[in-house]
Amino acid sequence: MIPFLISLGICITWMIIFIKTSLSYKSYLANTKKKDEWDIHSDYLKNLPPISIIIPARNEELNIERCLLSILDQNYPNYEVILIDDNSNDNTVQKARKIQQKFKAKFQNLKIIELRTKPQDWTGKTWASQKGLLSTRYNMLLFLDADCYYAKNCILFAISHMLRNKLDVITGYPFFVLKDFWSKISMPLWKLMSFTFQDDASHVNDPNSEVAYLMGCFFMIKKHVLIEIGSFAAVKNAIQEDKELGQKLKYSGYKLNMVQMDGFIMALWSRNLSTLWHGLARTISPMMLHQKKKVFVNFVAIFILAVLPTLLVVTNFPSIMQAQLLKDITINYLHLITFVLYLFTFGLTTCCVIIKLVSMCGIFPYYALLFPLGGLFLTLVYLATMLPLILPIKRSSKKIEWRGRTYTYSRIGGKII
Repeated sequence: MIPFLISLGICITWMIIFIKTSLSYKSYLANTKKKDEWDIHSDYLKNLPPISIIIPARNEELNIERCLLSILDQNYPNYEVILIDDNSNDNTVQKARKIQQKFKAKFQNLKIIELRTKPQDWTGKTWASQKGLLSTRYNMLLFLDADCYYAKNCILFAISHMLRNKLDVITGYPFFVLKDFWSKISMPLWKLMSFTFQDDASHVNDPNSEVAYLMGCFFMIKKHVLIEIGSFAAVKNAIQEDKELGQKLKYSGYKLNMVQMDGFIMALWSRNLSTLWHGLARTISPMMLHQKKKVFVNFVAIFILAVLPTLLVVTNFPSIMQAQLLKDITINYLHLITFVLYLFTFGLTTCCVIIKLVSMCGIFPYYALLFPLGGLFLTLVYLATMLPLILPIKRSSKKIEWRGRTYTYSRIGGKII
């Protein structure tokens, strides 16, 4: 009886999620346009402001050429590019300099700054971004990630949207490229659960909502606004600096807008299993500082909704076979209904994950069938990240490896720092 009741509850929950996801996807389709359909108002293209583009990079030899060439191909008339190499130990700088030489006629304003040290209390990206900020000439700033690439009209659309809506900051939600197997089976489920049980990205644009964050792969901001909130020095030790910057901007009363730009920005989520694991831990750990309940709810939701139904079927299979041998009609009937509920739930979950697969990264839908394995992977990441920070001992810590550096979140007494 208990497995039946649990399965029924999970099935009803997935029916609600399916309705919510379908409505969200319908809205997504209605509001998503192709690159050549974006409304770039000519009224705002007469006196375009010059833009300083800052690109922090660390160990990006595989991506830096594609990124810089996509910036080189922009149809924006006046911009400078500042590449900040954050102590790379690969060929990032060498590749960047080759591009600089090859296209020196168009890349006259490309400046490459090599960093070899950083202050102890700064994270790598915040220090690189700060050095980039201090090297800019113009008042309009655009921060990009070196492992992304950008369509030709990307900057033109963003500045048109920003000027038309009189924004202080605009950030673009990208199209995520999932390269490795584990990303393909886990990230759509992660996004689905975050959308269902946490704050939706659309709330960023609601001035009455406390939800605020930037997409590190693309955000355009006025220089004086960034300086007024304390620049990157205000978030210097954050490993999720884009989230904390977004919160400071919104809480300070600046007008922030997140725009769906999946037709303009291609972003690489992770490169392999290790970067996926630590990338997820990099997201979960900061949330443990102020949003422990949300982290716990998301963890429980992933386990109960994505992993538990399969576990129930697998663990109850011997009982089903035994009941069949004993010809116990009552038990067989109950198990049959439970199994049908599981199949229906599996179908609903698969459909929801497929919607995320198609809308988020456009990869083959058959990966959605492996969502129980993806859910198990996410559950393990949550446990490995949460436990060191909630164990009832005086001091424990969680180490996160990111871009070749190790960051530590420590629990001292009852406080996580």
